Amino acid sequence: MGASEPQTPLAPADSHGAIDLAAHAAQGSPVGVPSEGQAPVGDATQREDVVSVRLDVPLITQADESTFELVMSTSRAVPVVIVLWAQASLESRSTVTMMEDVARRFAGRFQLVEIDAAASPAIAQAFQIQALPTVVAVIGGRPVPLFQGSAAAEQVVPVIEDLLAAAAQMGVTGGVKVSEADTAAPIPEEHLPALAAEEAGDLLGAIAAWEKVIEHHPKDEAAKAAVARVRLLARQQGLSDEAGAAGEAGAEEAAAQADALFADGQHAQAFEVLLAAIASTAGEERDAARLRLLDLFRIAGATDEVRVARQKLATLLMV
Repeated sequence: MGASEPQTPLAPADSHGAIDLAAHAAQGSPVGVPSEGQAPVGDATQREDVVSVRLDVPLITQADESTFELVMSTSRAVPVVIVLWAQASLESRSTVTMMEDVARRFAGRFQLVEIDAAASPAIAQAFQIQALPTVVAVIGGRPVPLFQGSAAAEQVVPVIEDLLAAAAQMGVTGGVKVSEADTAAPIPEEHLPALAAEEAGDLLGAIAAWEKVIEHHPKDEAAKAAVARVRLLARQQGLSDEAGAAGEAGAEEAAAQADALFADGQHAQAFEVLLAAIASTAGEERDAARLRLLDLFRIAGATDEVRVARQKLATLLMV
């Protein structure tokens, strides 16, 4: 499911015991929400106090017919979400990746189990799987069908929240012990050469490697931020000719001043220097200052200083 496609309610994997997402959306209330007079369970992504115990089991694991009994045993203390997938299915691969991201987001509130349906036909048959990929849950040894087919994480997160609320009402309130490494997103393979060059101190090689990543993945915002960061380091060490390419001495001086301020943690001041340069120059000089400012925005991330400076930049560019 692409990001630009309209999101439709997820199709339940099977009608028996499945969460009816279409009804959930129409009613405007989550499945498993306590009735009036009961205490609400709360946001499952944030509420640490609803976790009664944390088991020393993997956050994300694989299972087959020989190890499935352990999955059922875990489900008596911790909600278990299972992705049944097929190796030949691209849709399956994207669903597995998406569910891994969701599992990290919930930081141990449930265990994610991945099962190759072709290699474990008895499990697929037990869950009455009709299509792949299919996502189901097991709570206290009881199966709960969730959905089949591809989905966006934004659709799945509310479903998991509702599942965990229902699990809490059933007395299954355990979680999985997690470390910072468990909840960190994996490093994309294409980023590894650039990171290796950085670690080796080869900043120019790292810049080239990051630029190659962006060439093949033009929407990779992490790579864009990384190459901006390494370019800044290279300029500080005198390894880059970017400053000389900035044009006139005034623009070059402004760029160098902005770099120094930014490296010193004075982000707002650095932005102001470049905004002033954009306001007072034209042509290539103005564009060079604008691109330098966008690089610093990427390094800084989503901060209040960036938000304010972006608004000022938009105003300047409209003049």
